[in-house]
Amino acid sequence: MLAGMEHLLSKFEGIALIGLVSDSTALVDLLGRSICDVVVTDFSMPGGRYGDGLSLLRFLKRRFPAIRLVVLTSIENSAVMQGILNVGATGIVSKSDELAQLEVAIRMAHLGNRYLSPKVEQLVNQAVEEGEEGRSAKLSKRETEVLRMFAEGLSVSEIGLRAGRSSKTISAQKMAAMKKLGLKHDTDIFNYAQTHGLVQASQTSQKNARRDDSSV
Repeated sequence: MLAGMEHLLSKFEGIALIGLVSDSTALVDLLGRSICDVVVTDFSMPGGRYGDGLSLLRFLKRRFPAIRLVVLTSIENSAVMQGILNVGATGIVSKSDELAQLEVAIRMAHLGNRYLSPKVEQLVNQAVEEGEEGRSAKLSKRETEVLRMFAEGLSVSEIGLRAGRSSKTISAQKMAAMKKLGLKHDTDIFNYAQTHGLVQASQTSQKNARRDDSSV
């Protein structure tokens, strides 16, 4: 992926590549010692000290407020896209679109203008139509805790053992939270947790991959 990005960016006239990194630790170290206008980051980038997904994007906006963020992602969830914009990303490019879209996103970000690749724009418009960005349900602290641990891959019984509550209570709290948020399936919990920064993007990606493997 990094080699492909280096090859692609080297073709863009007037854009200088200051470095390539594979996790958030290396990214923050690089930005701390280099002048950079635009960061292009994958949404799911496991293994670093500063996490990934929305947590990383929020951290970057706080630590390096002048830097513009362009997010590259394979996720095709309208709420996730809206969440990325809400934390201050300037551009989003879907991996299902032509990667040439990345040049436009970088140049627009450098000018301070928002840019969404065609697939992302479609998803963001869908979020607005469905009213996902307007959800304001209030979860209790315990309901939020249950959703977070479930999205991390723990079963209801495992959450009960960790939280010191019965499986029946955990299940009831999970169902109550889903009802408040209008969530119908377990995959909706993963998307919600990722969108709202309850877990790292890589955690939900790995969880979904294990679910897919188990269903083959």
